[in-house]
Amino acid sequence: MNITFQYTPTTLQAAHELHYKRFFRFQSRLPIFLGMLAVWSGLLLFLILGKEGNKFLSISLMVTGAGAMLAYYIIMRTLGKRVYNRLSAYHDPFVIEIEENHIRMNIKDSHLKIPWAEIKKAVISPEIVLLYPTDRMFYIFPKSNFQENEFDYFKKLVSEKVPSVF
Repeated sequence: MNITFQYTPTTLQAAHELHYKRFFRFQSRLPIFLGMLAVWSGLLLFLILGKEGNKFLSISLMVTGAGAMLAYYIIMRTLGKRVYNRLSAYHDPFVIEIEENHIRMNIKDSHLKIPWAEIKKAVISPEIVLLYPTDRMFYIFPKSNFQENEFDYFKKLVSEKVPSVF
C-alpha cells in the first residue's frame, strides 16, 4: 500500500496533542497547575494580609502565575506550526510504502526502511496513527492520506505487528 503524505501544521498539531495526551498527561500540564497555584497563593496572601501585607509579593505571584498559564497556552497551541517550520526538509509530499515486513519512506533523495520489529509502540485514534521507534520519536499516519478502507487495514496491521498499542 502506497501513501502520498505531506506534513501540514494542522496534522503536526493533532499528532503532538495526541502524543502529549497519551503519554505525558501530568507533565505536559504542569505549568498550568503551577500557574494556578501561584495565582491562588498570591490571591490568598493579598486577602489574608490585607493593607498591611506585601502587595508587591502577592501581585507578582498572581502575574507570574497568569503569565505561566498564558505561555503554556501559546506554546501548546502553536506547537504544530513551530514543528512544521523546523521540518523544512519535509514540506514537499513524500511516499510511504506500507508492506507486511516493513515501512519504507521515500523522502526526496533518501530512503528510510523501518522494519516492524523496530516499532516499539503505537497510538491508534480514529483519525491518526502514531508509530514509535523510540519513546519520544514518532511517525505520523493521518487518516486523510489513506484511501477508503486502507486506514482500517493499516490500523489492523499495526495492532498485529506492534507489541504495545494504545
